[in-house]
Amino acid sequence: MRATSRWVLILSVLLAMALGSCVNATNNIGTGTAWVATQGDQKLTSYSINLTSGALSQVGNQVSTGVTPAGMAITPDQRTVLLVNSGDSSIGVYGVNSDGSLQASSCSSCTAGQNPVALAVDPTGKLLFVANQGIFSDPTSGTVSVFSISSGSLTPVTTFATETTANTTGTGPSGVIVSPASFSCASSTGPQTCYAIYVSNQFTNTVSAFQYFVDSSGTFHVQPAGASPYAAGTNPTGLAFSRCAGISSATAHCATNDDNNLFVSNFGSGNVTIFTACIQVVGSCTTADGSLLPISGLTASGIGPVAVVVNPVINFVYTVDQRANQVSQFSYSPVTGALSALSPAAVSTASNPSGGGITRDGSVVIVPNNGSSNMSIYKVNLPPPSGGTSTSTGKLVPGSQPTVSLTGQPSAVLVR
Repeated sequence: MRATSRWVLILSVLLAMALGSCVNATNNIGTGTAWVATQGDQKLTSYSINLTSGALSQVGNQVSTGVTPAGMAITPDQRTVLLVNSGDSSIGVYGVNSDGSLQASSCSSCTAGQNPVALAVDPTGKLLFVANQGIFSDPTSGTVSVFSISSGSLTPVTTFATETTANTTGTGPSGVIVSPASFSCASSTGPQTCYAIYVSNQFTNTVSAFQYFVDSSGTFHVQPAGASPYAAGTNPTGLAFSRCAGISSATAHCATNDDNNLFVSNFGSGNVTIFTACIQVVGSCTTADGSLLPISGLTASGIGPVAVVVNPVINFVYTVDQRANQVSQFSYSPVTGALSALSPAAVSTASNPSGGGITRDGSVVIVPNNGSSNMSIYKVNLPPPSGGTSTSTGKLVPGSQPTVSLTGQPSAVLVR
């Protein structure tokens, strides 16, 4: 691994989890899809997931990546997969075929900043954000690159800093996520529709919050939100929203929003920081402006949590604990925002798990293991599909195909 990321191979699976309920009309109802990037052979492989058993089957041919693939995201229409490569700062753009296989597109302008490790697509599907970790010694290297997305192609828009004048070192952006809901914000030309973007800063132990909008002329505007940056634990990395965050009208699985909680996995301190994101006027948020309100206390996880996986169907949350070779499992209270450890508190993975993802129906969790060059596959205990009294526990158990071997060390995964 890179010296600057010895703590973690950052994965941008978070947006895909938030969009997990979206399904292409061409997909079979009983299947999911996983895309796995391997740094050893610089390949990206597509798999079909049997949602009943959890078994994986490769579909189509492998496509090439850049050097050290680090994170993936998918557009809301499920037609384009985007992959950032930290080794050469390139961004791969891939069209999604009807069977989930990928077709690479040419993109000569798809270059991010220094040491890009994570990316996220906004809910409109028009903007891509890339977190550039930079280096600790350079207080100007921690940035976010912004690209516009149109018909599966990228165009550079701008780059903005995460450091402030008070920073004497780089901030080390290691994760990025966009709010699932918009809110009204003021500008010199009148009210605008804003979204919030959050960046976990590994070197300064903070989370930066910004609000942004695109005006009628197509110009991108961004500014800090609230009292940004906000204190997190040590070496914050993965970011994920609670499963009903941003909901304004009832869905099949969400009657209303759930206090819009933002989970932050802290690799160095082995715990999770939980915020309420003020993207709607709910609970303690009297103004929707993208600011963050910390929920008191930290939730202990295993050693070295690198990613947070949120079940999109029921109130359970999982952290992938890289140094403990395990996945911690929690129940989630949408009333208090608290996470409570299940029993058992964790399930084992193979060596050096580097992230994770969950299918759109919440039934299968996939964890790539960089050290052992394979994937761990788990089934989730869910409520009966016919309804009635729920017997779900949210606990993970090995799938019928508990391990899938790979030819190179997996460093990024995207699941839907």
